[in-house]
Amino acid sequence: MRNYELYARKYPAIVGMLLPILSTASLILDNIPQIQGAISNLFYKISVFVPVVGIYAAIGYLARQLFRDASKCLFQFPIFKEDETEMPTTQLLLWTSSKRMSSSMIEQVALKINNDFGIKLLSKKEERQDLLEAKRTIVDAVGKIRECTRTNQNLLQYNIDFGFCRNYLGATVYALVILLIILIINIVGWGYWLYTLIAIIIQLILGIIAFFTLKYKGNAYARALFNAYIGTKI
Repeated sequence: MRNYELYARKYPAIVGMLLPILSTASLILDNIPQIQGAISNLFYKISVFVPVVGIYAAIGYLARQLFRDASKCLFQFPIFKEDETEMPTTQLLLWTSSKRMSSSMIEQVALKINNDFGIKLLSKKEERQDLLEAKRTIVDAVGKIRECTRTNQNLLQYNIDFGFCRNYLGATVYALVILLIILIINIVGWGYWLYTLIAIIIQLILGIIAFFTLKYKGNAYARALFNAYIGTKI
């Protein structure tokens, strides 16, 4: 779990603050008189850039839980539902889902779930009659599957990939707010707004890429979860 905390929570929080770092440093540098001499100018820029990096790195680190909460509320819950009934881990085990695994794989996982946890997944007929109950039963089973596969290192990497994409989306929301504030300051105060506008566009593009990657990473994690579970002894 230490690797997950580092790569899926801390890194996206810090990377999400990268463009605000550059824009804030640019805002400061563009509005302070030039320092004579190349060496003096270099030290001057470092003296501005390093504290800004430290401040935003600290903000990203301390606010990583806020980024995670934002990514869940704004992206994960609307896409996958808060009760996880639309999560890829649920969809793959549904007989009626277009994204499901092979019938033999579903039967194998369902049998193991019943043997390990005493949870019986609904049959094809029962699922058609009560789809919501089928989803809720799968969600209950998946929660237990996650617990018994936590030590699987291969699965951990898939979990990190999904967590990074999701939490980076939350960091992107806060980063865009900061960049918009910097843009307004530039337009109203000094007029140096072009670089900040470019930073906003880049941040939006990166956020859009992460958004569309989220479902792919979720599906990859779900398949890896069930593959890991099949090979797990309870």
